[in-house]
Amino acid sequence: MVIRTKLFFAFLCSWLCINIAGAQEFVQTVRGRVIDAESHAGLPGSTVVISTLTPIVGTATDIDGYFRFEKVAVGRHDIKVNYLGYKEQLLSQVLVGSGKEIVLEIMLEESVKKLNEIVIKSREEGSEAVNEMATVSSRSFSVEQTGKFAASGDDPARLAMSFAGVATQDDLFNEIVIRGNSPRGLLWKLEGVEIPNPNHLSQEGGNGGAVSMLSNNVLGASDFYTSAFPAEYGNASSGVFDLHMKKGNNEKREYAVQIGTLGLEAAVEGPFVKGKKSSYLINYRYSTLAVIEATGYKITGDIRIGFQDINYNFFFPTKKLGTFTVFGVGGLSWSRLEDQNTYNKIQYNERYINGYNMGATGLTHTFFFNDKTWLKTVVSASGYDVVSRYQVYQNANYQELQRTDVSNYYYRAATQLNIKLNAKNAFRAGGLFNMLHFVKRDENIYWQTIDKYLGTTSFTQAYLQWKHRFTEELSLISGMHFSYFALNKSFYPEPRIGLNWQAAPKHLFSLGAGLHSRMEPLGTYMIPIYYKDDTLTNAHITLTKAFHAVVGHTTKLASTLTFKTEIYFQYLYSVPIDMKGKRYYSTINEDDSYQNERLQNNGHGKNYGIEFTLDKRLAGKWYLLHTVSLFNSQYMGRNGIWGSTRFNSNFITNLTVGKDFAVGKKKQNIFSVNARVFWGGGRRYAPYDIEASIEQGDEVRIFSNGYSDRAANYFRLDAGISYRKNKPNWAWIIKLDIQNVTNRPNEVSRRYDVDKQEIKTISHLGLLPALKYRVEF
Repeated sequence: MVIRTKLFFAFLCSWLCINIAGAQEFVQTVRGRVIDAESHAGLPGSTVVISTLTPIVGTATDIDGYFRFEKVAVGRHDIKVNYLGYKEQLLSQVLVGSGKEIVLEIMLEESVKKLNEIVIKSREEGSEAVNEMATVSSRSFSVEQTGKFAASGDDPARLAMSFAGVATQDDLFNEIVIRGNSPRGLLWKLEGVEIPNPNHLSQEGGNGGAVSMLSNNVLGASDFYTSAFPAEYGNASSGVFDLHMKKGNNEKREYAVQIGTLGLEAAVEGPFVKGKKSSYLINYRYSTLAVIEATGYKITGDIRIGFQDINYNFFFPTKKLGTFTVFGVGGLSWSRLEDQNTYNKIQYNERYINGYNMGATGLTHTFFFNDKTWLKTVVSASGYDVVSRYQVYQNANYQELQRTDVSNYYYRAATQLNIKLNAKNAFRAGGLFNMLHFVKRDENIYWQTIDKYLGTTSFTQAYLQWKHRFTEELSLISGMHFSYFALNKSFYPEPRIGLNWQAAPKHLFSLGAGLHSRMEPLGTYMIPIYYKDDTLTNAHITLTKAFHAVVGHTTKLASTLTFKTEIYFQYLYSVPIDMKGKRYYSTINEDDSYQNERLQNNGHGKNYGIEFTLDKRLAGKWYLLHTVSLFNSQYMGRNGIWGSTRFNSNFITNLTVGKDFAVGKKKQNIFSVNARVFWGGGRRYAPYDIEASIEQGDEVRIFSNGYSDRAANYFRLDAGISYRKNKPNWAWIIKLDIQNVTNRPNEVSRRYDVDKQEIKTISHLGLLPALKYRVEF
């Protein structure tokens, strides 16, 4: 009897626990701050409403602009924000999960009209740039999008492949071509300062890689530009990634753990001291392939690949001295290829080791003089190393015969002053100082030779911008950027202008134009060149310059649907080209590295085209982004003939679409289906001269008419499915991405086969799955 009673109570307790757990609400805290978009001052008394809850829930911000909602049901919600004299802001379909609190920073734009006139305007995630000075060829992107878009892999560059004018011709690497420009023209900025290429397994002078070092656990809302950038951006000729890190949760400690095909990842965030506003956010990842191959199991055959990276952001507010942050990103990556070769009928084993190591860290200070004026200052140290090793197996061990190390180190300081005079006028001015160091070391151990090249120079930039709003519908943004390159004492004034005109409630016209410039990789200027028995350098080479002009029109077809058209023209001049030979070399056609030959600034280039974007923001649990780009990209070398650049694919079309399904008894879980279709022109090549190649026993190409040969069109279908399971106080997510679902063998390169005396085509990997499992708590 006693045993039965104990069993009954045990059963009862178990049943109660299960039902109590099942009865728990799947809720989360939603909080944040409402600020002025230009002055960044808090807006007290703003009305914040979650319109998708039943009943609708609302609150008002406190004296500093902060708001808070407790026990918000998980799922997607629309949040509306109003403040007297400001335009209404709508945050659509904000994802609320049970694993992490939602902390928002909502920026409102002051209305030029009188207070009693109501103006409605929505800023949607993934549409307007966060930067108020942008007018054309720009858009913001969110952390969620980097993980949601099919095969984006939590990578900003792979996400950008869905945007208008952005092309990829590679299944493995994330290097992007923007409007036919070389990938080298892309600028990466983090927290207001330039950083080196933040991608694993990159090359000297490159701007892409296999995997991004940046984690979406750390990134906040950021901007992407494809042309006619605002005056604050310099040293960029094709595009800009302006990245920002989010602050860690300053109220409670939160964790995220992820296991996936790419890496093993962990993130932690929380307050340094409970009850204070300071916080930390750290993310670390280690390559899954490296872990598995360390056990002796070879997944990738004779090549070994690995990487690790870390991201961090520490936030320290003070009462009187402003706010301080310490941020950073760093990564190590390596590849090792083992092969067999035969020399003088003797077979030997050889090993090639390559690596790319990058790091950037900085300190920011933001000080508010009053509710109209603030100053941000950043100091940073960054750099990268590209390493190469050649080893041969001798005496029961691998012996190193040759090593090359290329290192670039940068020390930077930047400051930006923001002044909002009134609702019509805002000013922004700033300066950037860059100290640049270059080191290259070549060592041949067999011949016992060492060559070492060193160089140091500086690059200074300054800018001034003015935003004037004539009316609610018409605004003008004018500015000037200045660049000074100390190596050859060259000075570059670069005027910029932008215009927005809301001609009708559903029609927005925009314009942007200006001059831009871009520095070559430091090795271009500092590596000695042996020319006519003299040892020279290319230190005389000035920056490549470009004129950008863009005209755009956006039509609002429905409350959640827009159609955008942009026509653009870019003229590049003072482009470095060669001085002799039949290759007619131009840096326009480079995607990495530099040429060891004498150069002159007599080259030209031009890109022109039209782009269409149909953008249906996430609403009704589905989204769509469809882009079509038609363009031409040409260059003129030393021979004075215009020809296609390497990156002139002529057309790009993208279709990215996805849908969420609320599942579960209380509809608290989310099942998502996403897909992306990319179709564009194939890679460009200089044609082969087969007869000359056979005669010389090596490949010979004809460069006089540019890159006139082209591979078959590049086509790729990517798909992804994910499931989010919300539990009380935690959640787990599983996602499967499949890149190149149709397993299409897109062409990656061509080479001349000396033995068979024919051209061989090399294809990409084909179908590539990526699985990840994530836990948030």
